[in-house]
Amino acid sequence: MQLRQDNSQRQAQVQKIGPHLIHANAMLQCTNTELMQLIEKEQQENPALEGSDSLLESAGGCALCPGGGQCANCPYSRSNHTLDGPSRETQSDSEPTEQFTFMMGGSDDGGDDGSLNREIMLAKTTSGAESQNGASSDFDPIMLAQAPSSLRDQLLSHLRASAKSSAEAQILEFLVDSLDDRGYLQLNIDEACAVLHTTEREIEAGVAKLQACDPPGIGGRNLRECLLLQMQHLRDEDEDENLNPLAEIVVRDHWELLTQRRFPQLARRTDSSTAQIEGALEFIRQKLSPHPAAQFRQPWDHRPDGESMPVRPDVIIVRGAIGFKVEINGLDNLSLHINPHYNGLYEEIRSGRKPAPGVKAAAPLTPEHEKHVVAYVERANLFIKNLQRRKRTIQRIAITLVEHQQGFLETGNKSFLRPLTRTQIAQELGMHESTISRALLHKFVQLPSQEVVSFDIFFGTPPTAKEAIAQLIAEENPTAPLSDQAIVDELTRRGLSVARRTVVKYRDELRIPASYLRKKR
Repeated sequence: MQLRQDNSQRQAQVQKIGPHLIHANAMLQCTNTELMQLIEKEQQENPALEGSDSLLESAGGCALCPGGGQCANCPYSRSNHTLDGPSRETQSDSEPTEQFTFMMGGSDDGGDDGSLNREIMLAKTTSGAESQNGASSDFDPIMLAQAPSSLRDQLLSHLRASAKSSAEAQILEFLVDSLDDRGYLQLNIDEACAVLHTTEREIEAGVAKLQACDPPGIGGRNLRECLLLQMQHLRDEDEDENLNPLAEIVVRDHWELLTQRRFPQLARRTDSSTAQIEGALEFIRQKLSPHPAAQFRQPWDHRPDGESMPVRPDVIIVRGAIGFKVEINGLDNLSLHINPHYNGLYEEIRSGRKPAPGVKAAAPLTPEHEKHVVAYVERANLFIKNLQRRKRTIQRIAITLVEHQQGFLETGNKSFLRPLTRTQIAQELGMHESTISRALLHKFVQLPSQEVVSFDIFFGTPPTAKEAIAQLIAEENPTAPLSDQAIVDELTRRGLSVARRTVVKYRDELRIPASYLRKKR
């Protein structure tokens, strides 16, 4: 049998993802805040795209402020600051058109092809950048945004300033990089000495410097050392109400008895009563933190520790006279359209129209100018279509979710949530499952009760074995906690068949101690 190579042609139909679909999917998965930023960016890059309303006003205020632009701590609040320069609404609609026409008329001298785009952008934005006294302003509102600073940045800034040599600064930076997310120091001294070519004594001196930094407890190698460091910080503050000598004695000298909750033995060892031991334990819970890194916040951060950032809902569900109404937040008052002059030029290019007799014709467009107009107008049209498609898609999905979860929306009780999957929604709407996932990714909905929750709440599933175990232990009697076998029996009675070793595994993952350690004596 002889093998040979030859060329042949055949026709086949294949599906390929085009750039238009990629752009539409990227816009679909944007949150409300990200979409506003995307629109602002597109308006800056595309001179053919215009918006009649300010994005801040159409979104109801600053995207970062829950109060719709009335945040006392936000530099963009209309009640606190007024940026210099005439507003967009006060500018004449003819100004950018006349300037653009002048630029087009004077560009036949064979100048730089890339200069047209720069000239158009300047013609569109120069009038808005003039201050009230007529001089150009260098003010950039983005400079008012606070620069994010992490715990690592703060520690390195403090430690580098106190380092006496470059070798010590290198050791301190290595120690900071060895901190985990909780603020504990994950360090093997022998390995550190080999990597840094230094001695154990210098490593320990660097650890002592790190542990002296804020927040208190940072750099502890375990929970016990972390708590002792925080107690040392309270003692250095020299305030009587912040001190509990018994708590420090228990943590320092009787740690194993404390973790096993053997309060009677602790009372005998420390020559105190059981009530005093429980008071020391309550002091540890109230005054100390097992995760020191969680106490870090910016000096200018006005939010209390542990308070989450407010989120703006992407969809609002309101109760109407005959049912529920779905509103897409932030886009109803936003009107994007094509610049009239660009649109007129685009129509002339596509239709090949010529000016009427007796009308003075403008300077003819060069091929480069025609390519510029067509590209930007079609790009603006695609952007507006994808924006409208995004709104329709999210609205259809939200309406379908409302129809399926009427009981939950009426009562606000999660027990009324019906089992629902994204695949069911996709089949009902004739969409792909990935489209549903993109449309609801990282998006929030405001319920009729004014509560803002993630869209994931509508896709409720029956509780897993791990969640059931955590619920059983949370509801147990502290004086008679459930054993692992008792948990297995209770789960079996509820219809969840799990083995005893599975209960032990899930309990360890939840960091729940055994029953004899949970027993309150």
